[in-house]
Amino acid sequence: KTDKEYNLLKDRFIQKHKPKGNKILDGHYGLDTKSQYGKDYIQDLHWCLNYALDNRKIMMKRVVGCITESLNKPFYNLNFSGLINRNHNHAELKDGLWIHRKGATHAEKNMLGVIPGNMLDGSFIVKGKGNPDSLYSSSHGAGRILSRRKAKETLKLNDFKDIMEGITASVKQATLDESPFAYKNIFDVMNLQEELVEVIAHVKPLINIKG
Repeated sequence: KTDKEYNLLKDRFIQKHKPKGNKILDGHYGLDTKSQYGKDYIQDLHWCLNYALDNRKIMMKRVVGCITESLNKPFYNLNFSGLINRNHNHAELKDGLWIHRKGATHAEKNMLGVIPGNMLDGSFIVKGKGNPDSLYSSSHGAGRILSRRKAKETLKLNDFKDIMEGITASVKQATLDESPFAYKNIFDVMNLQEELVEVIAHVKPLINIKG
């Protein structure tokens, strides 16, 4: 689906339940999950999450295929038994309550997760600590300090190229919004959530592909 189609889908539910006369941006409007509209929303939410998972699997298959082709020999027997799949920006039912994770990801006790930083500093494989104070959640990434528009307006392409030296990536004006300078320091972010997750590994990038 295109961004426009997703926005139409989102607006369809909000328009139905916002107070009459209010604009969509006036506030947050809940859905009764026992109503037909609530059930429809949950169904669409799960459809989107399943779509995202299938999309990730296809990307991984293509990456493995490209590496196999480049090496001219089988690179890896791909299976998804050990796949770490953690969504963010979703709603989940737990103990009779709906937890809405916006900019957060699931971090139940001993649950494996991935917390990305940026194209330079890489990502972290983590194990959740199941902290109830954070609703069994952690951050889903470093988080931006510059919006995509602001990054393209203020950051310099030469600085982006310099800092990415030694890492293969699409470094150009069109991807300036993904510059490491547009994000918070991932190491500070990880230090601040030591009570939420345990770091298992730090994955450093060799190649970055912006999807």
